[in-house]
Amino acid sequence: MKNLKKISTALLITIILFSTSCLKDQTPTKTLMEGVWEVTEAYNENGENILPQIGFPVSVFHLSSDNTVISSAGPMIMYIVYGKNKYTEIASQIDQVMNYASLDFNGGEFFVGGGVQSRFTLEMKLEGLPGQKTLTTLLDLLGITNDYWDVVIYHKFMDVYVEIDESKETMTWEFDNATHAIYNTKDNYGNYILWQGWPVQNFSKCRFVLTKRVKDIKEVISDHL
Repeated sequence: MKNLKKISTALLITIILFSTSCLKDQTPTKTLMEGVWEVTEAYNENGENILPQIGFPVSVFHLSSDNTVISSAGPMIMYIVYGKNKYTEIASQIDQVMNYASLDFNGGEFFVGGGVQSRFTLEMKLEGLPGQKTLTTLLDLLGITNDYWDVVIYHKFMDVYVEIDESKETMTWEFDNATHAIYNTKDNYGNYILWQGWPVQNFSKCRFVLTKRVKDIKEVISDHL
């Protein structure tokens, strides 16, 4: 009986040590998310392919270790924020006012908890490009009154689902029922001010598949021109 207890104890300790070792070996989600990613699949809540509608010419993200985001995903963010019906009204104009061929990008930030996570926060800002009124042009087309024509709007999506496959080369984002949004501008001190130009509950539930690229963001975009 004593030998059996010793064997059981030793086995239990071995299992605990093995489990602890496995947890230590897991790469943090944030680390896996860093790098250049191209959106290669995009679906709305009905499972319909929306990739052709959001790529002008392609949606690419560069996620950095300091949490910054550089992207050509302005059309993708517009689709998420304003929905299919409103987006369709302005789609023919987006490729003209968001001229990524000239390599003017959208900025933002992303935030992930420590260790392995299944949810993260994405904040993207849409702004007028130098010499243009990009955002105000689109807001006008959407029928949003000029009371809300701010130069920069920060679109924050919290609890976006994220999954990275075993190859670490494919990542999935889902804006689902657990995701919630808040839109802000900033005052002259850099403090957030709630932007009420569009209802936050109206954002589109979408799923995106991103593929990791070894090129920088400019090269990926140039390949699609």
